[in-house]
Amino acid sequence: MTEQTPGETKLAMIDGRDALAYVIIRPGTTEGSVLLEAAASGLDKAAGAYILRNIADLWDEETAMEAGAPDTTGPSAT
Repeated sequence: MTEQTPGETKLAMIDGRDALAYVIIRPGTTEGSVLLEAAASGLDKAAGAYILRNIADLWDEETAMEAGAPDTTGPSAT
């Protein structure tokens, strides 16, 4: 992940013609808030939610590993 300087604007061009869904997270208008834009076409909400939960789990694992926390999700965690 790259750090962005406050006030710096970046432009991302994405070809979404074959995308089943998208989520865009932007800084909100107040401290600590975000603006969300999301849509799906060809993917039901339950499937989209399942995918997003899996991404959240992966990010949680990566964050824990970066912080040096032990892995509690693998086979040896039992």
